[in-house]
Amino acid sequence: MILPSNTSTNRFASPTNTEGAEAGRLITVPTSGQSDDWKKNFALITSLLLCNKTSGNLAVSAKVVNGVTSAFILNGLNLPPNVSYDVIDGNKFTLKEGDILYVWHGSTSANALDTILSYTLHRPLTTYDV
Repeated sequence: MILPSNTSTNRFASPTNTEGAEAGRLITVPTSGQSDDWKKNFALITSLLLCNKTSGNLAVSAKVVNGVTSAFILNGLNLPPNVSYDVIDGNKFTLKEGDILYVWHGSTSANALDTILSYTLHRPLTTYDV
């Protein structure tokens, strides 16, 4: 029997100060190889928390990339020292197959920023053994 699979999880990361760096890649939505939209995977992003662990302001950016197309979620957000910030704050958004969410910051300090991404990965064509 084929039933949709929904897996909710958290992803913890300490991004670097380089845009597009592997450490800042919070999620890549896996591809299903299907052509019909209703058969494709997607991720429902429910929360993105940022925490500035430094003693100074921190410029934080976040961007969704899919191939050559991209869109900023944050662009140089000035995050005060020792503060956490909920980027989504009650809103949600969806990432489609192949979408990648990156976060990075403007500090040269290692481990200046912690992130927690909460999401549900929806895979419509997962085999269940019922």
